[in-house]
Amino acid sequence: MTRDRPACLTISGSGRSGTTILSVLLTQAPGVFNIGQLRDVLAGWAEDAPCTCGESLTGCAVWGEVRRRALPDHAAADMTQADAALRRFMAEAAALSDWNAPEGLAHLAPAHRGALDTLAALLRALYAVSGARVLVDSSKSPEFALACHLTGAVDLHVLNLARDPRAVAVSWARKKPGKITQRLDAWGQRQRRLARWRETEGLHHRSLRYEDFTETPQQALRDVLHWVGEDLPPGLFDDTRTAQVSWANQHLFPPSNETVLAEKRTRVAVRAPTDWRAPRHWPLHLRALIRSFPQGPAYVLRIGRSDRKPTP
Repeated sequence: MTRDRPACLTISGSGRSGTTILSVLLTQAPGVFNIGQLRDVLAGWAEDAPCTCGESLTGCAVWGEVRRRALPDHAAADMTQADAALRRFMAEAAALSDWNAPEGLAHLAPAHRGALDTLAALLRALYAVSGARVLVDSSKSPEFALACHLTGAVDLHVLNLARDPRAVAVSWARKKPGKITQRLDAWGQRQRRLARWRETEGLHHRSLRYEDFTETPQQALRDVLHWVGEDLPPGLFDDTRTAQVSWANQHLFPPSNETVLAEKRTRVAVRAPTDWRAPRHWPLHLRALIRSFPQGPAYVLRIGRSDRKPTP
């Protein structure tokens, strides 16, 4: 497949939706490289966070070299400042109501040129160091996806991975019970944002329901990889649900899913948890549907637009 720019697949949507394991499975394909939650790498360098390769991010053969190429003069304090600049871009982007209108974005890129230039340098260094044809980012933030798009450095493919908000609520209740309302609000906000943004000229956009991914994982992975011009590796799956996973070329770091990073399973059974459906969770289910209205109920009832943006 001939490209005028390198491809970057960014997984957007809410947390607790399987983004980490999806990114690991997608990047078992040759030429497809997992960059984890790229929006957090600047903070990761500042703290010298651990990488799944066993080294720190500074000592990692991939991330250490990316840092040397992209930001050779940045000390820890400079990384913290660069991270803050990127967060300011995302906050301002979140305040804009329409990302489709050029005039709505006219001031955004010039006002945050430093942050976007830093991100562009990171993306170019990642392609050079990894040798990949496609990078897979699992930052989940639509605002970070917009930043990648505005760099002009990549041919951006935005994959909206969405999960039933009731299941998301129960999962967050176990992990961070004090932030359920905030997370549910984010679920609805991100779905509204991604639904509106899909009309942007030159942007590749596709949706994937978590429930469809866990029901037919091979087909879901095959479709997404084909979308970015790659193939599902033969022999990845032992059966319809169980994949053999190599971590040899995975260089992930917190805050990607802690359980996935800690376990680093080499045999992964793709299966959706069902315990969230227990009757005892009904108050949380109701809360989830109210907080995510109208997108949440529409998602549950499969009401709305086609999952895929039409190809011109």
